[in-house]
Amino acid sequence: MEKIKFFSDSACDICQEQVEKNDIRIIPIQVTHEGRTFREYYDMTPQRYWKLLEESKEIPTTTQITPAQVLECYREAFDAGYTHMLGILINASGSGSFQSCVIARDMFYDEYGESMRIELIDSETYSYIYGRVLLEACAMRDKGDRFDDILQVTRARMRRSEAVLGVYTLRHLKKSGRISGAAAFVGEALGLKPIMQVGEGAVTVVDKARGEKNLVPRVLGLVAQRAVHPETQTAVLLHGDLPEEKLAAIENGIRALGFAGVVRNPIGIAVITNTGPQAFAVMYYGAQRPVD
Repeated sequence: MEKIKFFSDSACDICQEQVEKNDIRIIPIQVTHEGRTFREYYDMTPQRYWKLLEESKEIPTTTQITPAQVLECYREAFDAGYTHMLGILINASGSGSFQSCVIARDMFYDEYGESMRIELIDSETYSYIYGRVLLEACAMRDKGDRFDDILQVTRARMRRSEAVLGVYTLRHLKKSGRISGAAAFVGEALGLKPIMQVGEGAVTVVDKARGEKNLVPRVLGLVAQRAVHPETQTAVLLHGDLPEEKLAAIENGIRALGFAGVVRNPIGIAVITNTGPQAFAVMYYGAQRPVD
């Protein structure tokens, strides 16, 4: 009989309640700031990190999960009697965490043989964009679905998962080195707000809004173009440290696109470190991307 364990890195931004409810193993990314090191998820909430980032003059550094951390995760699952493991990890193009999981899997098989099957999925994206897909995999397990069916559906869902990201200020993009100081100066002078497509292994600037009041409509316009059958899905409003009135207005705008529902989820360290807390994204399911 199959006994299935799911795991991810802490950048998946799944809240503690859902982690515990679904028996998910979270491997923490290490964050260093002003000589102090802490573990994402275990030692720092998104809300505390937003505050730290706003008040700090320097950008914290992050360290990918290590093969040793992952091997410990595999051993614990094996000792607990699990027969199958599935991990969905942060974009391999932007982090070495996925490769750490591959290395640890080889080490585990060398030590134990293939007595526990381990499958890994490169999400090619960030934050709760892959965290939600992992929760949906947990729901399939709890219904009694077979591991191979869960794996197939989860891979297909990851190839449909997208988000459009809007950033209210260029200050943190400049601090993190994502844009040059000159570009930030010109952009701020013109009131430009970047809009980015998140998925397929990249975060790509696809549009710019002139002025804050135009940012949300432009983001929602792109979502409307790309979401497939919104009436059958729940959109996710991923957000940083924005006032409730802004979040409510964005949520109302998402509902107006015809989605069956909208839920909120805070954006964690992996994305917010680069964009800053004054940012939001809308996550949805788009068209199926082809398998490479």
